[in-house]
Amino acid sequence: MGNDKVSLEGMMRLILATFIVIFSIHTYGKTQIKKIEKLMYFNKTYGHIYKKPSHASQSFSTISCGHPIKVMSINGQVDWGKGFYFVKAGPYEGYIKMESLSKRESSCIQDKYPRFFNALNLSVSDMYYWGKLQDQFDRGESQVK
Repeated sequence: MGNDKVSLEGMMRLILATFIVIFSIHTYGKTQIKKIEKLMYFNKTYGHIYKKPSHASQSFSTISCGHPIKVMSINGQVDWGKGFYFVKAGPYEGYIKMESLSKRESSCIQDKYPRFFNALNLSVSDMYYWGKLQDQFDRGESQVK
């Protein structure tokens, strides 16, 4: 009976070691979002949240001036290259150009001239294209050469 106790104890150690190895393999290499780094505000009239840190990437959503944006940290890193932040806005997680965000809510044209702005009756597709134009303008590529 003494051997049965040693055998059971060895079996428990083997099960525990197997569980640790499986858990380690499962989590190895996965990037985990640690926490919200800071709250910032979108400071352009219109813009986009992109799937990748590039203006050529797919756009998840169009956002407007004053929209609160959560800048996220992944493994302690906030800037993900090419001058983009990894962000969360509503249900979307993606990338926004760093200079499109500010620490304080900025003065937006929508707030300064609400009657004029509301009279424009912009559709969602209009806002999308205005955001794309803003991206091109910010990069200096909207001029005809």
